[in-house]
Amino acid sequence: MNSLTKIDVINKDGDLVVDSRLIANELGIEHEVLMRTVKKYETKIQQRFGIIRFENGKIDGRGRPEKYALLTESQATTLMTFSRNTDQVVECKLNLVAAFEKAKSVIKSVIPQQSARIQELELELALAKEINASKRLDSDMLAMHGKETVLALRGMSDQVIKSEVLVTEIVQPETGKTVKILTADQLKSEIKKRTGQKIPSLKWVADKLRAANRDDLLVPVTRHSTNEYITPDSLDEVIDLVFGTARQTLIGE
Repeated sequence: MNSLTKIDVINKDGDLVVDSRLIANELGIEHEVLMRTVKKYETKIQQRFGIIRFENGKIDGRGRPEKYALLTESQATTLMTFSRNTDQVVECKLNLVAAFEKAKSVIKSVIPQQSARIQELELELALAKEINASKRLDSDMLAMHGKETVLALRGMSDQVIKSEVLVTEIVQPETGKTVKILTADQLKSEIKKRTGQKIPSLKWVADKLRAANRDDLLVPVTRHSTNEYITPDSLDEVIDLVFGTARQTLIGE
C-alpha cells in the first residue's frame, strides 16, 4: 500500500494542519515518543513557525484523554528534522510534503468555485429580499392609496381600473329621495386607503368640517335620529379640508 494515504492534511480554522498521531504512525513510533519530542522543542518551533495547536482526543473508557498536536507544514517538517534520516523517516517526509501539496492544490481549485457559488447565493438572497420588500410596499400602498396609485407608480397607468367606492343608499323620509352616503366604517376605510391615516369617528370629521366653515359638505339624514354623513362625491374635498394638502394633521391633535 502507498503510505501517502496514511497522512491526511485538514483545514483547521483556515490553516492546513496534520495530526501528530498520523505522523507517529507513519514514522513507526509510539505517539507518546513523538509528543515528548514536540514538548522538548516546543519553544524553538513556536519562535520560528507559530503557536503549536494542542488538542485533546476522545476518552476511550476511563482515564485521561490523549493529547495530540495539529501541526502546520513548517512545524511538522521541522519536527522530523530532529529524527535520524532512516529510510522510513525520509519516506515520511516525502509523503508529508506530498500531502500538503495535494491539500493546497485542492484548495486552489475548489475554493474559487465555492466563492463563486457563495457570491451567487448572496446575490439570489439579496434579490429575494428586494422582491419581498417590493411586495410589502405594494401591499402597504394598496391598503393606503388603492390599486390606481400602485399601478401608476409601476408605470402602468394605462392599465388603471377605476375602483368603486363602497357607499350606502338611504331613502330620506321627508323627501322620499335616495341619497348615497358613506357610513362611518366606509368613510374610515376610504380615508385610510387614500391618506394612510386613521380617523376616530365620523363625528370627528364633521367637527373638522364645521371648524373650516364647510357644513355644506355634511348631509343630514334622518333615520331613528338625524345624523350627518359624507357623500362619495365630496370625499376628496373633505379629505383636503380635514387633513390639508400637506397631510400634516395628526389624529388626536
